[in-house]
Amino acid sequence: MKVEVDAPQQHPDAVGVWRSITYTYDDGCQIVLWGGDFGDPNTPYIAGPNGNVYKNFVCDIPDWEKKLADYPEPEPQISTFLESVKSRQPFALNERNGFRSATIVNMGAAALRLNRTLNFDPVKLEFVDDEAANRLLDQPSRAPWNI
Repeated sequence: MKVEVDAPQQHPDAVGVWRSITYTYDDGCQIVLWGGDFGDPNTPYIAGPNGNVYKNFVCDIPDWEKKLADYPEPEPQISTFLESVKSRQPFALNERNGFRSATIVNMGAAALRLNRTLNFDPVKLEFVDDEAANRLLDQPSRAPWNI
């Protein structure tokens, strides 16, 4: 997976503004995050080999409603945390989904801080051949904090 940034140089302790952050998956699918008022409204947020999704979820995939209807309905999930605790059943917003979502956000933050394109290995959970980026993955805690 690759993350590309178009942004001014960031302060090392904070992530500021950006024009765009583009995530490109191995299959060619792209997700583009536009910062602030940047971006052409005709540029897709999600671009894939079979079509694109634009602002307000406008989609140019032919017959997308029919294709979506062909997928089975997802299994019901517990969406109330207290119900999950009482029933001892998994919560819909579980740690695996949260971990993967946070990983994507942190990839973008690392690319912004370094102001360059990064390649990420989702199996090894590290940036490919980039020690500076990998140091951002597990930063030391300031005293007296530790894990």
